[in-house]
Amino acid sequence: MSLEEVLDKLQTEVDISREELLERIDKKYEELSGLITKEGAAYIIAREFGINLINESRRRLEIKNIVDGLKNLSLIGRIFKISNVVEFKRSDGSDGRVVNLFIGDSTSYIKLPLWNEQLQIVDDENIKLGDVVQISNGLAKENNFGEIEISLGKFGCIKTIEDSLDIPDTDKLINKFLINKIETSSIKNLVPGNFEVKGNIVQVFKSSFLFYNCPICGNTVKNVNGVFSCSEHGNIDANRNLVISCVLDDSTDDIRIVLFRDMAEKMCGIKVSELINMETEKIYEFIKEKILGKEIVVSGRVKKNKFFDRLEMIVNDYKDLNALEESKRLAELIELKFGG
Repeated sequence: MSLEEVLDKLQTEVDISREELLERIDKKYEELSGLITKEGAAYIIAREFGINLINESRRRLEIKNIVDGLKNLSLIGRIFKISNVVEFKRSDGSDGRVVNLFIGDSTSYIKLPLWNEQLQIVDDENIKLGDVVQISNGLAKENNFGEIEISLGKFGCIKTIEDSLDIPDTDKLINKFLINKIETSSIKNLVPGNFEVKGNIVQVFKSSFLFYNCPICGNTVKNVNGVFSCSEHGNIDANRNLVISCVLDDSTDDIRIVLFRDMAEKMCGIKVSELINMETEKIYEFIKEKILGKEIVVSGRVKKNKFFDRLEMIVNDYKDLNALEESKRLAELIELKFGG
């Protein structure tokens, strides 16, 4: 919470003027010799009145601030999409089910998978499309495709709460997050979010290129002598996927871009099934020959890579840059600006 938000909250809880509250906060701030912020001093004053604003601030965690590995998180958002239920067989032969809830606030959205018994709240319509919900004790993790999800695990819970005016309605969330509105940007001006950029591929990273994941939960699976096993769903017929990581440069800067599955296949013009029996070195040489130097337009989600402390893009769409069409467009812009 900001200092103003803390003051607003305190004024609804205690019978003291705003001026007196500010005086107490300033005094506490001076007592601690500036070792804390004014907001921190306000939290201490609140605690002296028996008000725990730490829990309140956690409750209002913005979805845009959720990162991989965050534990015991609590957030509020609106359910603006519920996926179809996927049914599957567990390794012991029993039936299993999973459904994904898409939960958003004004800042971003996140996906919450509900497994098996957890689906009861959806079946009983205790939670419905459009509900504002509170998630407690969740765990954030990044899946194989660079997306952050929330897991409830054994100790997490989700419940409906009173509708909040500061949570956008369902239609606004759908328009904002499901109907793509991509802003075009130069690479040097990119920030976390959804963008379209164009440039040349100047480097291809060598990796295993192929990875296998569970078709139900999406987790990486083990491969033992050609038998694929998921820790959650036992032996399964794994999805075979292609991933390409390379560097895009537009003369203003460069950025690492990652293409998964169909985007990777489209980029290099080959199906993953054709690469299964190829050695890694041959796959690398083939892909490098196909894409190095390509001038392309890509759009996708820009995020911060914590390990390398720099931005990267997970590509959602890709197309070759048609030089003739681009030249025609630029000529038309020049004509409009300066006259023919």
